[in-house]
Amino acid sequence: MLSLSYYFDFPAFFVSDSRFFRFHPDSIIVKVSRLVIVSVLFLVGPSVFANPFQKLQQEINDSLPSGDSAVFRIFSNQSQEQEVQKLFSVGVNQNGEEEEVELASLDLPKYIDVSPVVSNTVVHESGIIIKKYTVQKKDNLSKIARSFSVDITKLKKANSLTSDQLKIGQVLDVPVQVKNASTSRVVLKKIFILPVPQSRVTSRFGRRVDPFNKYNRVYHSGLDLAAKVGAPVLSAADGEVVFTGRNGGYGNSVTIQHKNGYKTVYAHCSQILVEVGETVKMGRVVALVGRTGTATGAHLHFEVFRNGKIMNPESALSMTEKHVTKLPKSEVAGM
Repeated sequence: MLSLSYYFDFPAFFVSDSRFFRFHPDSIIVKVSRLVIVSVLFLVGPSVFANPFQKLQQEINDSLPSGDSAVFRIFSNQSQEQEVQKLFSVGVNQNGEEEEVELASLDLPKYIDVSPVVSNTVVHESGIIIKKYTVQKKDNLSKIARSFSVDITKLKKANSLTSDQLKIGQVLDVPVQVKNASTSRVVLKKIFILPVPQSRVTSRFGRRVDPFNKYNRVYHSGLDLAAKVGAPVLSAADGEVVFTGRNGGYGNSVTIQHKNGYKTVYAHCSQILVEVGETVKMGRVVALVGRTGTATGAHLHFEVFRNGKIMNPESALSMTEKHVTKLPKSEVAGM
């Protein structure tokens, strides 16, 4: 802090030439102004010349919550809350090691219901249905055939008649052509569902730039689905688990054999939740997303084989199969 005497000569201010009211050549107004400036600097100096970031840092510290964060207070049970915090604290790409990520054992459902249905329609097919008719007084074959719009020859054939003679009370089978002779429900379903719902595709099947060497192009044998560590991995279809465990650069992996020669692989998992020989249904939680093995980040590497040959997983995910169910006769018009 500068000395006051630098700005102001006190003896000369109050007394000059030993006489009280004789002034220095400087104007008294200038000296009073200097005194005011020095006083202001003396009072506010510390706040003006202080570190400008110190107050900001203090405000930030004051705004932070004390103790544990309450971001994950979604359970009434505190132990569950701590498990969720641990799960999310792993994060994506926070742990650079390839060792298995130790995750909290949350109460995950065994199955997650993901509908494979693409369309569901009712189809009416034309055809011939048989209606019963009881012969009345004054009826003849020609009259009955006209009333049902049926050829008389077909009417006779349906009833094995050799003549046109009819008896009152005789019951005839009348073959009638209708538009909805039979009704079926046709459901179109996906053969495979996305193993990590609401995930993001980060790398597709085929040639790509090597994620570990940008100057090299490599063949990518699967579909990469990015998600948080610990996200459920679902069985893409019904099948049997034929492999679980560590598999080189694939890390923790699960392989499932399906019908019609299909096989699916789920790699880089953090945890495996099924065992070899276990029969699984579509939607079964078989593992948790991770980054074990050779992986640049948390994701699921998904592969599909058919009869031992690898195929594009996106082609498999787009395949559908038709399921046709005949509706009961009571639902068919005219029956």
